[in-house]
Amino acid sequence: SHLVNHIYFSTQNRNNYHKMMKTDQFVNTKRYMNAFQQSFLSVDWFSEYLGLGFSEINPKEKDINSLTQTVFYLIDLMRHQGYRQEYEFEKECINQMARNNVRRFEALFTGGQIATQKYEASIKIGFGFTYSKYNTLMHFLNVAQCYWANPDVNNIQVFGKDIRTLMAISCQKIFFDPNHCGYYYYGPLELRDTFRTELDLAVASGTGRAGASVASNRQHGGNHLTIVDRVYEFSYLKGILERLFAGADGVRFKSDNSVLNLLLLSLQLDFGLFDKYASLLNIPFMTELQHEADTRELQVEVANLIYDFDRKHTDDYITRSKVEELIFEVSYKFIVNKNFDSHSNQFKLISMLNANSDYQEYVLLVKIYMSLCSINKSVEVDYYKMKVNGSFHIVIPSNFSKKTSEYLEEITMHHSFSESDGVMMYDDIQVFDLRPHQPEINLYQIRLEPSDEIQSMVKYVEITNVFQALSSKEQYLIFIADNAILIDVLEDGKMNIRINQVDAKVSTIFFNEAISFIPCFQFTEGQDVIIFTSRNIHYLVDKGGQFCPDYYGMKHELIECITSEELFTDLNDDPQFRKSKLSDLLTESKVVVYFPDYYLLVSSRQQLINLLDYAIYIRNIGFFILVLFALRRTSMYLEYHEKKDKVVQITGPWKEAILYVLGASTDSHYDTIFEKQFVNIKQHSNLPLRDFIEVLSDNFTRYQRHVDGEYQIIPRTKQKRFLERIICGEECFHFSEVGSGKTKVIMPLLCQIFLSSNKEAHKHLARGGKKKDTLVILVPEHLLPDARAQVFRHCLNLNFRQDYRVHDDILALLHDRVELGVAQRRPMKQIFVTSFNQFKKALTYDKICKKIRPHREHILVVADEVDDFLDRDKLVFNICSNKANSFNQDTLEYFHEISNAAYRGREYQPNSFQSSPNPSYWKELHSKFVAIHGEIQDASKSLNKSFGIFNEQTLRHCATSISHDIEGYKALIARPYESVNRAMPGSYYSDVERTIFLTFVILSEDVSKYDELFQGERKFITFEYWKEYLAELDYDELVYGHDRLSEIAEKHPNTLGGLIRFLYIIILKRMEIRDRSKSVNSVDIIFNFDCIGFTGTPFLDNYPTSDYIRHQREDDIPPCIDRSFYAYTNENLPTEEFEQRFARFQGQNSNVLVEYVSSDFMHESLKIGEMETLEAIFEREETKSKLMSEQATKTSPFNVIVDLCGIFKLSSIHDVRSLILKHFGPDCFHYIYHIDQTNGSDRMLCIKSKNDVNFDEEFYKFLCQSYGTKLREKVFFFIDNRNFIGKDVPFQLVYQKYYNLPLFVKSVVIAHDVEDFSKIWQAMGRSRTMNETTFSIYKNNIPPGLVEENCGLGDIKQQPLTKLLYTRNCDCKMAGNLSSIYQTLIALYNLSQQSFYYSDEIVNTFIEKMEKTITMKVKNIEVKIAKVVLGSPVPAQILQHIFVDKFQRSCNKSVAENDVSTQRVDTLVRQIVRQKFEQRLPSEDIYDDYIRFLSGEQQSLMEISYTKQQQKQKQKQKAKSQDNDTMDVFDKRHRLHFISKMANYYDATVDKEEDSTKALLSLPVSFPIFTAEYSAGGKTSVINIYPTIQFLYSHHIMSRYINEDVQSLLNNSSDKSQICSDFVASATEGLKKEENCADPNKFHAEVKLQFIKQNPQFSLVGIQPGVYLIGMKDQFNVHDRENHPMSGMLQYAVDEIGFVLFDKTNTKSVDDFGPYFIENYILLDLLSKQEVAQNVITYYCKHKEKLDKCLAQYDEKQGKGFICWRFLFNQTTTLPDA
Repeated sequence: SHLVNHIYFSTQNRNNYHKMMKTDQFVNTKRYMNAFQQSFLSVDWFSEYLGLGFSEINPKEKDINSLTQTVFYLIDLMRHQGYRQEYEFEKECINQMARNNVRRFEALFTGGQIATQKYEASIKIGFGFTYSKYNTLMHFLNVAQCYWANPDVNNIQVFGKDIRTLMAISCQKIFFDPNHCGYYYYGPLELRDTFRTELDLAVASGTGRAGASVASNRQHGGNHLTIVDRVYEFSYLKGILERLFAGADGVRFKSDNSVLNLLLLSLQLDFGLFDKYASLLNIPFMTELQHEADTRELQVEVANLIYDFDRKHTDDYITRSKVEELIFEVSYKFIVNKNFDSHSNQFKLISMLNANSDYQEYVLLVKIYMSLCSINKSVEVDYYKMKVNGSFHIVIPSNFSKKTSEYLEEITMHHSFSESDGVMMYDDIQVFDLRPHQPEINLYQIRLEPSDEIQSMVKYVEITNVFQALSSKEQYLIFIADNAILIDVLEDGKMNIRINQVDAKVSTIFFNEAISFIPCFQFTEGQDVIIFTSRNIHYLVDKGGQFCPDYYGMKHELIECITSEELFTDLNDDPQFRKSKLSDLLTESKVVVYFPDYYLLVSSRQQLINLLDYAIYIRNIGFFILVLFALRRTSMYLEYHEKKDKVVQITGPWKEAILYVLGASTDSHYDTIFEKQFVNIKQHSNLPLRDFIEVLSDNFTRYQRHVDGEYQIIPRTKQKRFLERIICGEECFHFSEVGSGKTKVIMPLLCQIFLSSNKEAHKHLARGGKKKDTLVILVPEHLLPDARAQVFRHCLNLNFRQDYRVHDDILALLHDRVELGVAQRRPMKQIFVTSFNQFKKALTYDKICKKIRPHREHILVVADEVDDFLDRDKLVFNICSNKANSFNQDTLEYFHEISNAAYRGREYQPNSFQSSPNPSYWKELHSKFVAIHGEIQDASKSLNKSFGIFNEQTLRHCATSISHDIEGYKALIARPYESVNRAMPGSYYSDVERTIFLTFVILSEDVSKYDELFQGERKFITFEYWKEYLAELDYDELVYGHDRLSEIAEKHPNTLGGLIRFLYIIILKRMEIRDRSKSVNSVDIIFNFDCIGFTGTPFLDNYPTSDYIRHQREDDIPPCIDRSFYAYTNENLPTEEFEQRFARFQGQNSNVLVEYVSSDFMHESLKIGEMETLEAIFEREETKSKLMSEQATKTSPFNVIVDLCGIFKLSSIHDVRSLILKHFGPDCFHYIYHIDQTNGSDRMLCIKSKNDVNFDEEFYKFLCQSYGTKLREKVFFFIDNRNFIGKDVPFQLVYQKYYNLPLFVKSVVIAHDVEDFSKIWQAMGRSRTMNETTFSIYKNNIPPGLVEENCGLGDIKQQPLTKLLYTRNCDCKMAGNLSSIYQTLIALYNLSQQSFYYSDEIVNTFIEKMEKTITMKVKNIEVKIAKVVLGSPVPAQILQHIFVDKFQRSCNKSVAENDVSTQRVDTLVRQIVRQKFEQRLPSEDIYDDYIRFLSGEQQSLMEISYTKQQQKQKQKQKAKSQDNDTMDVFDKRHRLHFISKMANYYDATVDKEEDSTKALLSLPVSFPIFTAEYSAGGKTSVINIYPTIQFLYSHHIMSRYINEDVQSLLNNSSDKSQICSDFVASATEGLKKEENCADPNKFHAEVKLQFIKQNPQFSLVGIQPGVYLIGMKDQFNVHDRENHPMSGMLQYAVDEIGFVLFDKTNTKSVDDFGPYFIENYILLDLLSKQEVAQNVITYYCKHKEKLDKCLAQYDEKQGKGFICWRFLFNQTTTLPDA
């Protein structure tokens, strides 16, 4: 009754609905009053009533009326009134509000609610779901209770490093029912009503409904609940917390760890315990408050801490409001990896929070702040976080707006803003004055009207989120789709518009009959048109005087009625499909339409979605039809929701338009109009191919910009003939010189030919096989965006009404509706544009293989940059799973000894390894490490592009995936540089031995990286270790102090060796090794698919084509590419003959002038720094220029740097800018061209203002207008080592054509240690005007006499060094290397097995070598490969031809002239396999020569050189507590699915005895998941660990454990008590009796059975000696113990760190069963590699008496277990050695 007097309710009458009903009348109307009393502000209420009002008006300042205060209206009433136009002001305002809101918000509340939905609760093991490892609240409270007095407890031990754990613990999902047993299990709901199952109540996913889906009406009945976590009853949890705090007896929490204390504070606030127990917390800022338990004082202090934190952390855009939103979402949703989009905003925020451990404290402060705001009923002032001068600044505005905050954050991240004297600027435009304490930060709205007299239905355009300049003249700045639009308001009120500095205007353009008139921007100096799409652009559409504009139907809503299946990758790294409304996919975009043809050319599917919304918005049905035609051709599946329940959603002309596009209706008039917008190439079926190419070339010009009376790109005769040769040529791969338009001309024309019906073309494209209906375009990863753009631009407007598809990802084949061949619903051609590695990855999915294999003869693969595709170092793509290593302590010591010796340059010491089971392995490893170390020194004296991250600066070089980059840096092991700086599906990793050594190098040279690890482990440094290695330091200060590792090393350099040894062994313990691996290599693709391709550097190995294999040919393998210009060393060509061949290679680039310059000086300059090296290059180039020219010049002698070898990998483009400014001054260069590492786009950085803009046609036009012919003198081009292949630097040919000058004056190519001439030529080829550009090539180790100093420029083909590099290149590409020939063998084996991929049998070569098991395994592999490959005539013949082709080019006559007989091939295959695994001994015969030749330039018979093809793995290396988060989707035979059905799930959980889910998760499984055998004290014992079902439902198990026996046991046992009794019997029976061992003084532990992954989080319960039960970390704790079905048998519990959670044994002996029992620490060492475990084992073996004495004296005040090592061993220094 109280609320009734404070709400406003419309009369609900059509004639006066703008008036409000009087309270008495409302109360007396049963219909309204009953609804109010029963459902006010509920879903049911908003299903019937709509609240409308102008929120911007402040009621305190104006009279309250129906416009300024929220008034409730009947939805049915407002749905009709929204279409009407009223002439009374108030009614029309209400109608306008209804139009804008009724449909948008009505959808949130529609659908009835019913509380009687039945439940189906599932535990889905192996389906991608897991039980939450984040919500470990009970474990935390258990640890806090048991270790309240222990000062060493810290957050990393308890929670790990993942911020999600803190969020889950601090944001508990609570219910209120004191009669409940305390908690129940819950999780996300699977919504199966849609085409695809989606999740409700999962973070980063939502239903778009306000009503709870658990009570929604559904067609398929019932709630499908997936159990992943538990939800607590309030009083139950409060009781546990009260007992915790009361049990402290007033003693303050001993640990000063801020995260632990803040979490306890958060729980106190949430459960009303703060007033009573605040004094127990160890939080410094609370003790300084005037009143320690005052929530208002606390709120002020917390707000200040958050503000100070934000001020200090300026590297990212994390704000309090963002964290609050995430906390709020986590508080009512569950964190699951399944369907969690890795591109979602939530994941990006979580990744940034995980990147810096400081954010753990920040998140808890924000959570506490939210609680305090709720308690104190107050809100703090918000702030903006804007990126200015490269870092984020905090600005507290006088008027905060959340939308403005989000917009400013996004815009300042993507555009370069600066600050000068407190004024924020963009370029030279002042936008905000930040000097006031609370500055005015306002964004504006402006109206733009067409400047011409042509009118359409759009009367004007309004743009919001506009910046206004602070200048005296009226000036506005708009950002749309990475473009800057500047608007000057002139004195007469007219507007001057510039887009990226180019004059433009708003116009209404008549495109053609189909599109008609649309509003857009047009350049003043031309007739090209720009269509911007953005949610910030609003159009006033003339309704034509209609009172009911229903004729146009859903002018705003149609985009919401169309859904699309979208591909994304979830956190399990699994491709997933999500049904999304097109309205949810809208972004900003810019589409340029060229005069005079006005073809609609888009470069991405995203642009089509945006244009579809634009067409609907401006009511242009013709434009809508045209865009929808194109969108269908790029979509997997579009669905049109015509009806929803009984409501018709799509009607009128929009429905007719959709039916027309779908072909469900016909309209000859429409056909006449729209057919003109499509290029008809079907009509040329019988045209000769050459004539057909001419027709296509003529059409092709109409896709290009029209300038000065002609098209910019016109296919040249040479390009046409090259295209014809690609289609008709016998070779499958073709060479065309660098810069010949392969990507921009040849590729699009080839796609158009494929989509045509030209008979001659398709006859040749069949490549001797079946007609092709599927085209796969393969390009290198960095060229993928450009390739997709070209295919989309040229292939979507062909053949009106022809049904075909263009997919931008090969993984679309995982979708059920994307089929091939006869499986298609309607036969159609398809094009897939993808990268090399993505295609290989796709071929490891069985679902894709089942579609492709039977259809592969109808598939044509086109490879751009085919030499890169077949690069011997990039052939293979591996998919790996990992496992923990089982190195014992001796092995770890050996690795350290060998690494240290190799790094320090010491000889191998045989005596140190005599006790090793395999001393020869360590001797061989020493040689390998020495060679690797020498390789590092040669490679620019840094762990550069091939060897790993050298220091934290590397992270600044690439922003592709900052979370991945930081993870790579933070990880404890070495990660090669390219693994974190290339956005590839598979990353390059070194083999384990190389990783082990590189880790030692990084640990030695980047000590500060390991500060955090040292801080966590220093307390486990034993007294004995200190005495032997670190005696220079004070023991107590070392173990208990706070100095960082890097600080200790700096103060006491002599101790570095001992500190490195301590950490190195810890790191190696935790390093993962491979478990299983399967791979696809490029040769597999060549053998299985008809392939064609092209390249500008045609040096590649020769392979038989698919057609050769298909016809089982036995003749010589024909060349796969023209090799007439190859020059081999063994040919010893005369100079004239070499120059002729080289000239054929050059093609049109026939006059290339170069100068080779020694780069040996870089070995020293790089020790100083990268920019110092670049400056040295500047100085050398200037010196050479002065020597060659007598006249002084103000311009630079060169304007291009191509960093081919990654010399400047640690430097950012801003570092380059600073050097250019310093060296050349401000007047030489004005801009730096560079390539964005995120998306490969072309950028221009302004040297003066630091403004970084997109380098597009408009900005190029601006540069030409500003500088004219001197443009090339003002732009410096910097091209990094990831973009030297195929990346076109735009506008070079346009500039040359217009000014008759090259844009690249002189290009400096830094080749340095690169020997590959192909790559050097590619780097030179970044200049598209090679004949006019001159080149300096910096190269190290140039042989004496090949280059004269200061000899100047010369023809490249006449240079002696060119001949040397070129012939070496031909030799190397032809010979390949050992891995490439081995991969060829594997591809032949796969071919014989009809498989695309190979499953490796030896996944850890080094372990097999170490354990002496490799010989037999290699023998088995060589026998298998020889038998299968040579046992089939076709593969055997192919291999023989490959050998003959290679050997005849050898300089070794014995290799070149010997016959390669069948027997010799057999022997050679076996020798290759042995050599691959480094098991071949020199044979002192011809086979030594063969192997040495096949190993390429490798001098040693041991494969030492870095070869990426072995190591490219899809894996994540892990640091401790940052374990792999992915949950594999198990094969169906390894899954478990438990289903419980009930009428009401909640009711079924009230009584713990009746809760079947709770009981099921607790049950043990009678088959061990882990078995170890250990010998100690003269006895040999066995330990078995058995899992609970909940542990099976985790990230931590291997799928192989769930075999038929496990499934049978769990699926057929309905009696829970029977399962428990069976477990006890089975566990006791499976326990072996102790046996005497041979050596009573020796300790040895060995894993016999393991199905637990690396670094598991667990709680382990001791049942009896040798029998343990493992559960998830939160499963076994003191609070849940009594409710466990086996509670009487649970003796004690420990977690993976060593915390003792409860103990009923009360023993204190390493020999007695209990928390100190030696078996616990054997398990901790084997499972989680804890250092404390190794200490216990060491003392047990060597100082047992001391151990016993310490245990006897320990009072356990700080807690139980050896985790309290320093308190337990407090007397260590005084007790004598045993």
